[in-house]
Amino acid sequence: MKIKTRMVSLSVLALLTLCLLNVTAASTTNPAAAPHSKIVTDVKAQQPTSITLTDYPKQVKVNQTFDITGRLTSGNTGLGNKLIYHSIRDNGKWYWDWNFTTNADGSFDDSMSFPGVGTYDIREEFWGDNQYAPCISNVMEITVVS
Repeated sequence: MKIKTRMVSLSVLALLTLCLLNVTAASTTNPAAAPHSKIVTDVKAQQPTSITLTDYPKQVKVNQTFDITGRLTSGNTGLGNKLIYHSIRDNGKWYWDWNFTTNADGSFDDSMSFPGVGTYDIREEFWGDNQYAPCISNVMEITVVS
């Protein structure tokens, strides 16, 4: 019985390793999707997209609510009702904090605040879908003071 259990365990481990290798290979071919579990398989059929940030503060006070505004587009067309993921960098790694949906014209207005003093790197991400390719905004550096 122990031999069968060990063989099954090794088979499961081998299968998981192969899956992990496939995920790693897929995510390196599409860097915008790399930090996420969603893998877009037909990138050639997708239309290119971009996130343009129109306004955000460079410096705010602790617990001060502020807005980040921008627009998700493909060419000159705003992409409405698309999920944008807000991410923050911590110790060199990007983490998804929350998401929100673009307005009908592709614009968005994301409100937030920081509870502590420091310099924070944040960005907005569109993870793509069947029609539109993923994209990431420029990194915003925001300094929080007391």
